[in-house]
Amino acid sequence: MPLSQEDEAGLYVDGFRVCPDSGEEFAELKVRSCPVASANKMAALIVSYRRHRSGIYPIEKAYPQPTCAIIEAMETLHHNTEAAQIRAQERASQEISHGTK
Repeated sequence: MPLSQEDEAGLYVDGFRVCPDSGEEFAELKVRSCPVASANKMAALIVSYRRHRSGIYPIEKAYPQPTCAIIEAMETLHHNTEAAQIRAQERASQEISHGTK
């Protein structure tokens, strides 16, 4: 693995190298397996979240009796989506302020 490091638990890559635009909490993680490898397991949940967020249909249609894991996953998706939007807005305002000086 390029850019990998090793500690007592084995090989890892720093989170900020896997996802450079991530928040601070992800940047400090030690990623030990491919984050895309299990993406198909989450694909339906992510699609449902995005459709709910855009107003296409309420989340209750896809998950009428959600498990605790689904609720927690939705909370994580929502938190990270909001954080990504805030970072994008901050980056855009920084680019604007640097361009006018």
